[in-house]
Amino acid sequence: MKNLKAYTLMEMLVVMSIMIILLALGFNAYSSFTETTKFNQDIANLQSDILILQRASMLLERKPSEYWVYGVGIDFGGIAEGTGEYTFFKWCSKFEDFGDSWTKGEYPRYVEGDSEANGDLGSYAGGTISQCDVDTGNKLLSLGGYGNHHLNLKERVSISSDIRFLLFESVSGRAFLYDVNGERIANPNNLEIIFNKNYGQSKTLTVKNLTGRTKITDTL
Repeated sequence: MKNLKAYTLMEMLVVMSIMIILLALGFNAYSSFTETTKFNQDIANLQSDILILQRASMLLERKPSEYWVYGVGIDFGGIAEGTGEYTFFKWCSKFEDFGDSWTKGEYPRYVEGDSEANGDLGSYAGGTISQCDVDTGNKLLSLGGYGNHHLNLKERVSISSDIRFLLFESVSGRAFLYDVNGERIANPNNLEIIFNKNYGQSKTLTVKNLTGRTKITDTL
């Protein structure tokens, strides 16, 4: 009678332990790779969207029935609330053409010494893109056809201070920052959007006040 050869229980447990360790290491490596990919994609997408919006502000074409547009920009409200969402908008005026003091001020919708003119960004009107006509004067309209609108690592992104809106002025492309109430921030610092990772170095996307130039740096 032949002796049957088989693995002992101890050998099986050793093999299973090794397999579990290898699978755990592989899963961690995959998770880290996935996070890094999403992390880099978020930064690149948002930086690209900001540059696209600034260029759009300088080249924005009005339809024949449209009124003057103060500018186009990004509403970062969703990022501040932790949803990772951001919205593009255009700020409509009640003036048919450029030339009124409200359109020619140092800042969008700003006239020195005129408190009535120096309002906020107006009320937000959601929905699809619409024309800036007399019925929608001094309001924000959602601007379709641009960018990504959403970040992958939504819970790991934060925005500096109480900044909510980034506006690029029509024609000039100058960048202005507004707070959560839609009021222009006087002498603002630059906009900083901080991207965090579970492991490794975080990064900050900085948008320069007035110039709108972007820069990515490692966060200390």
